[in-house]
Amino acid sequence: MSAGDDGIVLNFATDIGPTRTIIPINQKPRGGRWKHRMEERRKIKSDIWKARKETDKQRIGASQAKHTDFRASDPDTLVQKEQSQQALTTVDDTSREKNASGRANNAGFSSHTGRHIVSSLFTRNPEIPTLPQSDGQENRVSSNAVVDTSSFEGIGLNTGMLEYMNNKMDISKPTAIQQNAIPMLIGKSIQNLLTSADDIKNGEEFDVERVADVEHDIFIQAATGSGKTLSYLLPIFHRLVQASTSATSGQPPSRNLGTFAIVLTPTRELAQQVLETAQQLAQSMGSRSNWIVPGIVIGGDKKQSEKSRLRKGVTVLACTPGRLLDHLENTQSFVVDHLKWLVLDEADRLLELGFEETLTKILALLDEKAKRRVRVLGHRTMETSLELPRRRINVLCSATLRDNVKRLANESLHNPRFVSATRIYGSAEAAAEEAHAVDATEENSVLPMDVENDENFSLPSQLVQKAVIMPAKLRLVTLVAQLRNTLRRQPTSKIIVFMACTDSVDFMYFLLAHGGIVQEANDAQMQAEDLFKTLDSNGNTDDGNESDDGFKGGRQNAPATAELTLREEDISLNSSVVPGASLFRLHGSMLQKRRTETYTAFAKARHAAVLFTTDVAARGLDLPNVTSIVQFDPPSGVASYLHRVGRTARLGRSGEASLFLLPSESKYLTLLAQKGLRPDDETMEGVLKQMAKHEGARKAAEWQLRAGEVQSMLERFVAFNVTAAALARQAYLSSIRAYATHTAEERHVFNVRALHLGHLAKAFALREAPNQVATGKGNNTRADDTRKENKEKRERELAAKKKPKFKRGNDISEFAVGDISAYYAPRVKRTKDSSLD
Repeated sequence: MSAGDDGIVLNFATDIGPTRTIIPINQKPRGGRWKHRMEERRKIKSDIWKARKETDKQRIGASQAKHTDFRASDPDTLVQKEQSQQALTTVDDTSREKNASGRANNAGFSSHTGRHIVSSLFTRNPEIPTLPQSDGQENRVSSNAVVDTSSFEGIGLNTGMLEYMNNKMDISKPTAIQQNAIPMLIGKSIQNLLTSADDIKNGEEFDVERVADVEHDIFIQAATGSGKTLSYLLPIFHRLVQASTSATSGQPPSRNLGTFAIVLTPTRELAQQVLETAQQLAQSMGSRSNWIVPGIVIGGDKKQSEKSRLRKGVTVLACTPGRLLDHLENTQSFVVDHLKWLVLDEADRLLELGFEETLTKILALLDEKAKRRVRVLGHRTMETSLELPRRRINVLCSATLRDNVKRLANESLHNPRFVSATRIYGSAEAAAEEAHAVDATEENSVLPMDVENDENFSLPSQLVQKAVIMPAKLRLVTLVAQLRNTLRRQPTSKIIVFMACTDSVDFMYFLLAHGGIVQEANDAQMQAEDLFKTLDSNGNTDDGNESDDGFKGGRQNAPATAELTLREEDISLNSSVVPGASLFRLHGSMLQKRRTETYTAFAKARHAAVLFTTDVAARGLDLPNVTSIVQFDPPSGVASYLHRVGRTARLGRSGEASLFLLPSESKYLTLLAQKGLRPDDETMEGVLKQMAKHEGARKAAEWQLRAGEVQSMLERFVAFNVTAAALARQAYLSSIRAYATHTAEERHVFNVRALHLGHLAKAFALREAPNQVATGKGNNTRADDTRKENKEKRERELAAKKKPKFKRGNDISEFAVGDISAYYAPRVKRTKDSSLD
């Protein structure tokens, strides 16, 4: 610095020694118990002592090094020392003066001194201390690096999960929908906005609102079987584990923090499936995920046990809407203060089942509880972890994009992104516009049906769809042939047979289990078989014109099969009609315990298995290794058809789906063609001929004889077995009522008046005429019995109220007549102190 023109040079310099670390000590622990506050104070004192000791060591080392002071009084000595170490360079005097004058002008020095110091850049420098490296610095991913979504490793998922999925779940590569959805839910788009945990500790502001705006809610639209469940579960577990392992302060996380993720499903079976997948992912993390506890709350279970689980803490919760709303309103120990993810799986099905109002209440309650968020002592790291979302992320999963689904998305999603298997859209309109770019020939369909333009359907390309058109009389035997043919091609196949009602499920399950049992050969049985053969040859069975005498004789001489009954405790039965197959049943009228056991047993089956079920298993269930779907009864809509056939050909595996139709229902194929779901035609004769060929038929015409033998065998079993007959009548009547419930748009295809009721009875192995079946034990009789029991119960209660009160013996009139015992009060047991003396 120059002071005027007198040439006086003032050169100020400060001590270059290490700066003493300033440690704030004014932070006092607050809240919690006195033990916690004492531990925090001891920890702060220990940190201060260690920091001061390290600073003292640095200052002592700096003083012993005797570094060169820029205020030295003898510059010539310094020049000689530098020359002796060969660190100086010989410079021409003229160039030195020019360089010196240039440096003087730039640095503010006077050029009149003529003395300059030229030193080496790499000698006598102070030692540079090694700074501690933050955790995870070496593995930090670039914020603008291109993400390789072709593999789970490229997406950046936890290595423990990847090894477990590859070894235990046989999943090595992500599906198309997972490649688009997982990076967004992991938070790859906000890496450049994240600051380190040290910055937050030092008091720097973190722009939560900015990150919250960048994190998007997700709408996942993809074909069924494309891996939507793992699309949201993998990011949830990945971020929870990352948040717990990157902890720098506070106590380790525990299940006491409450629920971090809620998955809402339309059915209990789908919730059970989500729970099993979550348990597998939690197990894959090892000890790092011990605090992550998956759980389930669904209807049918005991609420008290559910409350106990919620009180202990459930990190990832799978549930159904009604039970979740109940716990949110009535269970005070249900902690959702740290909820980070809300997933609505199968959102279109949730709306179809009438849960729209329930979902609205759930969202309102969660928003209200989030405003009253309570900070938990000792868990500051989990609350402020940058690995977790700054707000609750809502995820909607649906295979269709209808108006009601888009309305729900607009109400529940914040800054959403619509993810499909091909790309990511910024709005629902953009997704729907590209999804509905159908061929003009399909748009100009001649079907007299108003098809929703906002609905799009897609199925895996490896799925083989077939449609079999057959008369009503041949539906049962064609089903048996289809099952036998499939199991002969693939002996370990797992098949799902969809039916319209629960009574049909029970009947078909019982019939195919016991209908092929070899009966004892006795004279009465042979007479009954001859009678049935005669009736079959005369063709009188179509309209149920059997001889009453012969039918009664068959019932009287029924063999041991009449003792067989349908037992609720049986989870599976070995089939006598389809050899080598285990039969299962699943529907909504079963106890929840049996439903869970049946679902688990069928999913874990390693041999040939057939599941008879209603549409309760049509949505979202991922039943492993299902190779074939048979729709014995037509679905209630195109969306139901989509989800039924979606139980096979999942995750790139092959599969086939067969649809049974009557000749009057052939227009349904045109309806499916409008949506790009046109099945291939397969003839009934081809199915029956294939069965006859494998069973030793030598002539082509013998397939009719083989089919007749199977039908007669099943009809004889129903005639001889009381339980089978009752189940057959119930299934017959219930199927007719279910047939009449098709929507108005499909009623021109499925018209109950077009049914031949006599022929339809043959599909349930019945020989009675329709009017005789209606007077049997069907659902109407069951309802009448219930009403009769309730009436008798009310009469008994009324009679108990009118019964006269008991009186003491002294109060009885001497003129009383009748049974005097009715007027006495009940006797009192004599005590030890009482005496008659």
